Amino acid sequence: MRRPAFIALAAAFLGAAAVRADAQTNFTTYVSVGDSLAAGFESGSLVETHQNRSVPALIARQAGVQGFQQPLVSEPGIPPELTLVSLVPVPVIAPKAATAGAPKNLALARPYNNLAVPGATSVDALTRTTDAGGLHDLILRGLGTQVQQAVALRPTAITLWIGNNDVLGAALRGRAIDGVTLTPTATLLWIGNNDVLGAALRGRAIDGVTLTPTATFRATYGQIVAALKTTGAFIVAANLPDVTTIPFVTTIRPYVVNPTTGAPVLIGGARVPLIGPSGSLPSTALVTLAASTLLGQGIGIPTALGGTGAPLPDEVVLDPSEIAIIQDHVAANNQAIREICGAANIPVLDVNGVLRELATTGRHIGGITLNGAFLVGGVFSYDGIHPNDVGYALVANEFIRVINASGGSLPPVDLGAVLGVTGASAGGVSASAQRPSSSERVAFEFSMDAYANLLEAFPRLDRR
Repeated sequence: MRRPAFIALAAAFLGAAAVRADAQTNFTTYVSVGDSLAAGFESGSLVETHQNRSVPALIARQAGVQGFQQPLVSEPGIPPELTLVSLVPVPVIAPKAATAGAPKNLALARPYNNLAVPGATSVDALTRTTDAGGLHDLILRGLGTQVQQAVALRPTAITLWIGNNDVLGAALRGRAIDGVTLTPTATLLWIGNNDVLGAALRGRAIDGVTLTPTATFRATYGQIVAALKTTGAFIVAANLPDVTTIPFVTTIRPYVVNPTTGAPVLIGGARVPLIGPSGSLPSTALVTLAASTLLGQGIGIPTALGGTGAPLPDEVVLDPSEIAIIQDHVAANNQAIREICGAANIPVLDVNGVLRELATTGRHIGGITLNGAFLVGGVFSYDGIHPNDVGYALVANEFIRVINASGGSLPPVDLGAVLGVTGASAGGVSASAQRPSSSERVAFEFSMDAYANLLEAFPRLDRR
């Protein structure tokens, strides 16, 4: 009974003005639809400090949008933000507090402009209004789905970025199982990330279990676009990054390393593979950050090198076949986004290409190289999944580039200001924040509390 009343209230609140036919790049009423990447989720937490530096918030600021509202959460965030607890003898990452923060503006008498929900899949954006006390409840407040509330705002501009959680579960749990974990004026459409992210977070890539089936994603995404198009708003979408390139799954090598130097341990001139569920890990396997604490206990390390000889569990390993499944899903989902948005005349930002660049060559800005390395690359947060403030600013500028190519005139975000670098408007990071000269990573501990923090934030990705 509440939803129809709310939609009517929103319509009355916003007035009866019809959507302009020339609403191209008009950001008067700007709405964001998406998942954690659009919500500004950072270091395992939704917290005001970083929400105010989310991609939609930065775009709104550059567009001069007045009254851009987000579901702000007080420190230390929900769940509590991850932080670097210590540097020696190894870096340790853990939640900064035991008690979560609290919502700050739940009583807002209209939908938020940033409706993105961490953990949301594409199906969630279209159908879900609640999740029994989770982040859907905090952001949507039982008043309609993301799409329904976006339409109710009569936006002039929309950004859409969703779909990552349709595969994320496979990485988080070490399984890739298909189908289980897997009147605005301007709209940011970045949804779909969670449709694949589940596979990466759970270390399993299984169609229908940790991955949303491609056919389901295509149909759902098409319905989302069709609904948002009824507003007449200018829409910009983004595709999905390959979650097998994020630090959460690329930082730990599949072989034994010296915890002091980070160099591989060699026997007879050959690297010694870690022990996985089926024996020695192949060189192309991926090991998630959740394995770091286990490795510190000797699990996955041969007894000859001081380990227990016990194998790493399947949940923290992605084998080559699972990696291929995830990558195929990302490619298929991105093709669906490209085709659906192309037919709807919606420009699409290639976020996948941007993050691939960061993961390989890095991006050279103001004489500094930013890259996707964990802790030292300058663009990823402490959860190894989501960007930090610098990373989100980079993505915001990419959105602005696409917006301006479609007739907009938004100034780019000053990366120098984001980085706190004086006299370097192009941005940059300190030398200590750059990638080490060695390609090997140093040892660290991604605590089990930190891992539990992520699972708490993405509860619906675990559908086994």
